[in-house]
Amino acid sequence: MNPDKVFKITSLFVLIPWVLMMLLPAWYYTSLLINSLVIPILLSLVYIFYIVSNFGKAKGDFKSLEGLGRLFKNKGLLLAGWIHYLIFDLFVGAWEWQNSQEIQMPHLLLVPCLFFTLMFGPAGFVLYLGVRMLYLSL
Repeated sequence: MNPDKVFKITSLFVLIPWVLMMLLPAWYYTSLLINSLVIPILLSLVYIFYIVSNFGKAKGDFKSLEGLGRLFKNKGLLLAGWIHYLIFDLFVGAWEWQNSQEIQMPHLLLVPCLFFTLMFGPAGFVLYLGVRMLYLSL
């Protein structure tokens, strides 16, 4: 399948758990979906496909930023890199969601953290840790 089309599909597909965590956090099916790992597993299979099918087809490496840029000139490897981000950001967001429930943090405090984790990964994670620390200190 065309990498551009797969990019659109995976980018939309990963929004399902994010929307559920933000809008329906206490819904039984939200918990079922997040805890089942179905979406990260499916995305991981797509990732593996693009890594394997593009292995050795790009002139680049992980030794320098320039080498990494050469690898990502290959659309299949660029897509794999994007899916890598989608999966790991989702894992972090799922942990934030689960942890916020464990400590009984009000959901309205979590939503901005989830949004920033979805959009900016590590920045949202740090925001969550800060909000969590403030909440626990009250």
